Amino acid sequence: MITPRFSFKYNDVPFDELEKTVVETDSGILYTLPDGLQVECRIEKFPKYNVIKWTNYWYNNTDHDSGIVSDLWDCDTMATFDADPVKTRKNKHSVWTTDTLKLCVTDGANITDYDNMTYDMRFWPNETLKVANHSGRSGMGKSPFLELNRREKGVLLAVGWTGQWNTQFERGEKDVRMLSRIEGVKFYMRPGEKFRTASTTILEYENGQANGHNMWRRYVKDCVSPVGKQERDKKCPFSAIFWGGIPSDTLRKRWQGIFDEKLPFDYFWMDAGWYEPLKGETCAEQSAEWGTVGTWKVSKKYHPNGLRDVVDWLREKDIKFQLWFEPERINLNVEPWTEYMKPLHNLEDKNVIIALHKDEVADQLIELVSNKIEELGVTLYRQDYNIGPIPFWRLNDEENREGVNEIKYINNLYRFWDTLLERFPYLLIDNCAGGGHRVDIESLARSIPLWRSDFCSIWDNVPEGYQLQEIGNAWWYPYSGVGFGPTLGDTYNFRSAYAPGMTIRTWEHADPEWEVGATNEPFDWARKYFNEYLSVQHYFSCDFYPLIKNSKETISWAAYQYDEPESCSGIILAFRREECPFAVADVMPGGVAEDKTYEFVNVDTQEKLVVTGAELKKNGLKLEIKNKRESLLIKYSYK
Repeated sequence: MITPRFSFKYNDVPFDELEKTVVETDSGILYTLPDGLQVECRIEKFPKYNVIKWTNYWYNNTDHDSGIVSDLWDCDTMATFDADPVKTRKNKHSVWTTDTLKLCVTDGANITDYDNMTYDMRFWPNETLKVANHSGRSGMGKSPFLELNRREKGVLLAVGWTGQWNTQFERGEKDVRMLSRIEGVKFYMRPGEKFRTASTTILEYENGQANGHNMWRRYVKDCVSPVGKQERDKKCPFSAIFWGGIPSDTLRKRWQGIFDEKLPFDYFWMDAGWYEPLKGETCAEQSAEWGTVGTWKVSKKYHPNGLRDVVDWLREKDIKFQLWFEPERINLNVEPWTEYMKPLHNLEDKNVIIALHKDEVADQLIELVSNKIEELGVTLYRQDYNIGPIPFWRLNDEENREGVNEIKYINNLYRFWDTLLERFPYLLIDNCAGGGHRVDIESLARSIPLWRSDFCSIWDNVPEGYQLQEIGNAWWYPYSGVGFGPTLGDTYNFRSAYAPGMTIRTWEHADPEWEVGATNEPFDWARKYFNEYLSVQHYFSCDFYPLIKNSKETISWAAYQYDEPESCSGIILAFRREECPFAVADVMPGGVAEDKTYEFVNVDTQEKLVVTGAELKKNGLKLEIKNKRESLLIKYSYK
C-alpha cells in the first residue's frame, strides 16, 4: 500500500533534514520539531476497500511564534507502475496504446454542457502534469478527484480540501510522485494555535478501472457519506422545488394540486427568496433581488404565519422540508448579521463573506442555522455559496501568514457542518455552492450535492448534458442530484436526468403560469415516469459501469449500467442521440458472473432475453434503439 507522506520546509530547511522526535500514536505519527512545533499525521486504513487516508494536524503549544512553514505538500508520496514498453517505429508518442500510462482528470461544475466530464491525459517519463481548481471553491475548474491508470492497475487520489487546492504529478520511468496541497501557503503559527490542513485519500486497484471505482463508490457510501447514517434518509430526495417568494397560500394550493394528481414526491424544496427584505412578486422581480442576503428572517409579506404552518401541513402528508440558505455571504445592502471579512478593493456588487476564520463567528453561524432548523422544521438544510472567497482570504492575510485565513475558514466550515450533523441526527446537508462548486471528499463526508451544477438552472437544457454529468459524477461518488424541467412529457430528456436524487422544476416560480395545471402538463405521463424513476432510483448508488466511452458528440450513443450484487439485479440506461446513425450498440456489461443466468427485460416493450453469464462474457449484449433521440431502459436480474 502507498505510504502516507507529506513534505514542507521549515525556515527554508526541508522537513526530511530537520532534527525532530517521532512518536507513533493511536491515530498516526506525531513529529515534534526542536522549537516545539508539532505536526501529527493522522492515518486511517480501510483494508476492505484498499483505501488509506491521512490528514495533517498542526499544533504550536509553546509560548512563542513558530518558524515559517513553506512549500507545504500535504501529500508527497510515490506510486509505481511498470516501465513503458520499448519504443518501436509503430509506437511513437503520438499514438495511444493500451500500455499508455494516463492521468485521468474530471472537470468541475462550470455551468457547461460538459460539466463533470472525465478525460485522459497521456503521461510520459520525465513529464510533470499539474491540475488545480480556481476561485477558492474546490469543485470549480477541475475536480479534486484524480486517477493514474495503466491497463488493469491504477491509483485513485482525492484531495480533501474545500478551498483552493493544487496537485502535481512527476513521472520517472516507473515511479510517479504524487503531490497535493493548499495553494499559496506560507505561515508561522502563534502560541496556542492549532488547525488541520488538507487530507489525502488514496485507493489502489489491480483488477480494472471499473472495479477500482466501484470499490471507491462503496467506500464513500459505507465510510464517508452521512446518507443513511443514524436517523437520516437512506436515499436522496425526489422533490418538487418552489421559489421562496411564492406566498404560503399559493404553496398550499400548488401542493394540493400535486396531491390531487397523485405525483409521488417525498420532499418540499424551498429555494432562495423566502427571507426579508425581499418584496418582488413576479418571477423576474424575485430573480433580480434574491441575492440581497444578509438577514435570515422569514418574509411576512410572503409567509405571514412564518412558513411553519405550511411545513406542518405537508408533514402530515409525509412530505419533508428542504430549505435554502446562504449564510456565508452577506450583501451590504442589508444590515450584516455578523462580522465579515472587509474587502480591500472597490466592491461594486456589495457582496462579502463572513469572517468564518474567527471562532466566535463560527459559533454565531452554528446557532443561527440551528435555530432556523428547529424553528422551521427543516429536515434537509441546503447551503449555497455564490461567491469566490480567494480575494477575501488572500487580501486579508498578514505577512508570513499566507493561507491562514483560508485554513481557519475551512476548519470552521467543517466544524459548523459537523456540529449540525451531531445536533440533528436526522438532518441531511445539501451542499450547493453555486451548483457543485464545493465538491470534494471532505464535503462529501458531511453533505451531498443535490444541485450538482448550475447547468440545471438552464430551463429545458440539453439532455446530453445530464448524460455526461451522470457518467462523470458516478465515476466518483454515489450520491448527488439534479434539477429537471420545467417542461414535462419528453421521455428521452427525463430519463437522461435520472440520478440518485432529482427535483422537478415545473411549478417553481411565483407567476400564475407556474400554477399546477396552468400549462396543461401531461399528468398521465408524469405519474408513469415519476414512478418509473422511483422504481429504479436506489440503483444509482450501487455499482456503476460506463458501457460506452463518454462522448460529447450527438452522433454517438450513451450507455451505462448500475448493478446491485446484494439483490442480484440492476439496470441499463442507453440513449441514441439525435444525430446518431446507429440503431444497434454492442456493449460488454460489467460485473458479470459466468455461472449465473441473466434475464433482461425491456421496460418499454416487456421483451425478455435470457442468457448465461458465460455467453455474456463471450458475446456481450446487443442494445437496439430503432429511432434517433430515444432511450432504452432495461431491468435485469440473475441467479
